[in-house]
Amino acid sequence: MPETREWFISNIEQLRERSTTTPVREGIRYTTVGRLVPIQTVLRQVKEVKQYKL
Repeated sequence: MPETREWFISNIEQLRERSTTTPVREGIRYTTVGRLVPIQTVLRQVKEVKQYKL
């Protein structure tokens, strides 16, 4: 969704960065880094985003 990507890029500095690790093999892990995106904020600020209950 291009609108969400544009919103994310323009707001990236306001989003908390977090990391997590995943074990791959004995003693070896890889780290994934991402941003925490509050869904309520996105729903309010990006009109094209819809939320559905499953």
